Amino acid sequence: MNDRFAPGDAILMRSVWRDEVFLACSVRVVADEPDLLVTWLAPGTPYMRPAVRAELPFHQQVVDRPWQPPGVLQLTRPGDAYSIWVFEHGWYVNLQEPLRRTALGFDTCDQLLDLVRSRGGSWRWKDEQEFGEAVRRGFLSEDEAAAIRAEGERVIAADPFPTGWETWEPDPSWSAPGLPAGWNVLQAAAS
Repeated sequence: MNDRFAPGDAILMRSVWRDEVFLACSVRVVADEPDLLVTWLAPGTPYMRPAVRAELPFHQQVVDRPWQPPGVLQLTRPGDAYSIWVFEHGWYVNLQEPLRRTALGFDTCDQLLDLVRSRGGSWRWKDEQEFGEAVRRGFLSEDEAAAIRAEGERVIAADPFPTGWETWEPDPSWSAPGLPAGWNVLQAAAS
């Protein structure tokens, strides 16, 4: 599927692990270019997440826990195993599988381990305990975990900040989009 989404379109973003949707929300498209996808996750957007936050996300019922302020601008390049989330006080690097375009939006798989970078240049790993537990419980192999951590180390070495999107503001007419019908049906979104 080569069709691009238009600015302002509401599209579905999902995290899928072994044919199970464990995160899903709609975002507004800011730009869908060959070399960059930019999306906006607005406060109040319905966000399907695991019912029990403190546990690993796999094999859990998902419930709607709307996205809380602030909103977040997400930057993802095709083929990258991460996205950059732009916040007022810094950046969040969400380690994830490369995006897969679907009829409704994009699928990926969140890798559980993330990075936070301050505007001052300091880095810290986020969710290391959850990541380690995923390895201990067999949701990730040692080799998979090493590859995920290596991807984070590559981002730290590249230090792609600032992004050039730090002063972007959402269109004030954009409401928080709801989830489309079939958001949880993998076959409905296949390209």
